[in-house]
Amino acid sequence: MKTKNIFLFLLMTACCFQGYAQKKRLTMEDYKLWKRVDAQNMSEDGKWVTYQFTFIDSDCNPKDPTTFLYNTVTRETRELPRVTRPNFFAGGKWLKYTVMKPEADTTGMQDSTFLLRLRDMKKIYWNRKYDFSESSGCHLVTYTYKLSEEKDAPKRLVCWNIETGDTVAIDSIGDYKLLDKGKNVLYVKEGILYYGPLKGRHAVLFNDAKAFVTDFTLQPQNAEGSFVAASDTSRIKNPDLLYVFSLRDGTVRFLLDYTKIGIPKQYIARNRPYRLSNGGNRVIIDVDTISSRRRKREERPDTSFELELWTWNDEVSSLQQSKSSYNPSNVKFAYDVERRKCYRITTQNMEKLILPASTYYDYAFAVDRGPYKRFADWKSDVNADIYLIDLNTGEARVLEKDFETEPVWSPNGKYAVLYHAKEKAWYKVDPKTGKQENISKAIGHPVHNELHDLPKPADPYGIAGWTADGDRVILYDRYDLWVVDLTGNAETYCLTKGYGRETQRTFRWLKRDYDEKIVDLKKDLLLEFTKVDNGDQGIYRFIPGGKFVRLIEGPFSVNVYQLSKDGKNCIWTKQSYTEFRDLWWSRSDFKHPRRITDANPQQKNYKWGNVRLVKWNNFEGKENAGLLYLPENYDSTKTYPTIVNFYETHSGDLHSYIVPALSSGMINVATYVSNGYVVFMPDVHFTVGNPGESSYNAVVSGTQMLIDRGIADKDRIGIQGHSWSGYQVAYLVTRTNMFKCASPGAAVSSMISAYTGIRTGSGMPRMFMYEETQSRLGKSLWEDPEMYIKHSPILYADRIQTPLLIFHCDADEAVPYSEGLNLFLAMRRLQKPAWLLNYKGERHFLYNKAAERDWTFRMQQFFDHYLKGLPMPRWMKEGIHVNERGIDQKYNYGSFY
Repeated sequence: MKTKNIFLFLLMTACCFQGYAQKKRLTMEDYKLWKRVDAQNMSEDGKWVTYQFTFIDSDCNPKDPTTFLYNTVTRETRELPRVTRPNFFAGGKWLKYTVMKPEADTTGMQDSTFLLRLRDMKKIYWNRKYDFSESSGCHLVTYTYKLSEEKDAPKRLVCWNIETGDTVAIDSIGDYKLLDKGKNVLYVKEGILYYGPLKGRHAVLFNDAKAFVTDFTLQPQNAEGSFVAASDTSRIKNPDLLYVFSLRDGTVRFLLDYTKIGIPKQYIARNRPYRLSNGGNRVIIDVDTISSRRRKREERPDTSFELELWTWNDEVSSLQQSKSSYNPSNVKFAYDVERRKCYRITTQNMEKLILPASTYYDYAFAVDRGPYKRFADWKSDVNADIYLIDLNTGEARVLEKDFETEPVWSPNGKYAVLYHAKEKAWYKVDPKTGKQENISKAIGHPVHNELHDLPKPADPYGIAGWTADGDRVILYDRYDLWVVDLTGNAETYCLTKGYGRETQRTFRWLKRDYDEKIVDLKKDLLLEFTKVDNGDQGIYRFIPGGKFVRLIEGPFSVNVYQLSKDGKNCIWTKQSYTEFRDLWWSRSDFKHPRRITDANPQQKNYKWGNVRLVKWNNFEGKENAGLLYLPENYDSTKTYPTIVNFYETHSGDLHSYIVPALSSGMINVATYVSNGYVVFMPDVHFTVGNPGESSYNAVVSGTQMLIDRGIADKDRIGIQGHSWSGYQVAYLVTRTNMFKCASPGAAVSSMISAYTGIRTGSGMPRMFMYEETQSRLGKSLWEDPEMYIKHSPILYADRIQTPLLIFHCDADEAVPYSEGLNLFLAMRRLQKPAWLLNYKGERHFLYNKAAERDWTFRMQQFFDHYLKGLPMPRWMKEGIHVNERGIDQKYNYGSFY
């Protein structure tokens, strides 16, 4: 018996060892195996989930897609071949979907639409030629069709209950809306407005022989709306009369005649139903400007030459000027119904009117960016003048000049809050007086991004939401949520009791949908969090009174995609470097979670490695952090070939899965780790005015730390970066000979020439990047020319002792191609080893699959040669003559292909 057990043990051990030994390194061919989960959606009741798989390599996707339908109760999964556009409706009880015709079909077969009852899988084929609309809240399916083939033939509306089979038809219908989950209907028929139960008698809400109703709008929350009518048949397309109505009491009231409201002659009102305020006594009216100039006849341009004229004080520089002659009017009027007065409340320059969402309000804000648009070449965001407008008089007062942010109204319209970026503070605005009061001072902690390192002012952590009465706003600091009473009757307090700061967790409200704004302080809240020290993520339930219940937490990142309508169920993803972001379902307490998908089971067959968060003191004596990716079976007694690859900060990506894929710019970390490299991604925090040295302090100190700890082989360290980090690589090799080889991609080589370069994709001059954003110099070229010189690698190319593989394409829309070419020509003039790869016609990143494969392979060969001692490929030895392009790529066998 013992002998048999020993034999079985040895056999199992051998099998495990054999399986382990067979693990493969990643190659480009393996990329074709990786998939992602797409189109995930959950029914309103949380009982069903649909999703699809999509290959990362789009060439591998089948022509006939499959949708998967998962039952969260039975845990069964159904495959729906060739199904696209699935949509739950009727409270999650039914599914609408389209079945695509087979790719190989030659019979003329068309796509088909089906309705599927989920409780018994009863399927209904939609065999009509017209489309239909389904309702999320009821079993009604609605569709319209013409009653004859005539152009202006009347339409029939059909409301079909797919559960009972009952139908209701209404002929000669115009605009319509179903209400109360399909129980009632509001519609226009032959100029008459009707309202009533769908299955019953429809009462006439409005019928007047001198007023033909054409269109209406409704606010379901208060069952009130407005409609427009034509006073005679000549005005059907431009109705002149506006009415308001209430469905609660069936009343209709005439409001105004658009032709008699006193709008100046140079304007014409856009006659349509509007959302009304102040009990229907105010209308905000959009207008168009009537041009007093005679329209010129169309003339053919002279094409013998084309002149592009740049003018120093143009509002917008030449490449950003639109060829469109359409200039929409921004002018708006407020009409007071009781006083029958009309006030112009915005000018043409006031491009945005900010109104409260409430029913009653007397003030609005307007934004005018006109005076500052010409500064956009060197400003990352165009500032604005903010006006406070009295809607009862049309008076506009300047609230702020040359301001960075916009005001946000409280839900009740009594207050607004405004973030002062230069002061790093939130202010309350009293619209009656225009007086502002600092409301974030009482919080006692910064409300701005404390890690901000750009020349422009820092953004706020933001607004979490509001209480339903609109009197309190909930603000974020770095860790917690704070309740600020705008009435001044209660003190500011920390909703989360300081628990975030105490435990070093950043808490944020997990909303049911993106637009959710109202926070009920008497109910439980779901809070997402990230731990500052190690990046672990999770979700807590916060119970009013200060109790926290941990629902899920760990060394991974969590992203909740969707909560069911009742908030009791959710679908979400969990990921880490070693765990793909598959789709999960659970109750909202996250107990007994279920993984729905297993998108990439093949990962277990490959050498994958792991990642660690490492910390050290940089050359400034400050703590620095970064990510260290180690190959499988890492041996701490050995040193490894290492690639330093970075951009800005990476420690926040500790728990991010890296999909094996072709390189369009940067290296694919998972592939290099699988092939035996250590990959190091240090965080770089910048000092404004000294970005190059900031990079040196972080990157070089971190790399030295790897050498000192016996991780990196000091003679086998390479460095690679793209775009902003491509610049940093170019700068670093002028400051250190630490790296055996380097690959700067799409890199600026001269801060001076790039400062006045153009981002051809947008037409934007690049000056804003240096003065306000990523390049972080913080001054113009003429304010500190020495700073620009100091940060231009090309001027110090004679110091470079590192072989360079320069990647830069001639259609780069972000960084001018000349920047990479100039760096190469400097190296050529100095007779230092360098290669320039220009994929003709490609942009800042590669989009051509063949070019991606080539770049991925050549970059790997470059690093394998210098860091692993593999033979130099022929393209590096011999070059590729123009006559050899596309004929002899001069690959030699590498470790990666």
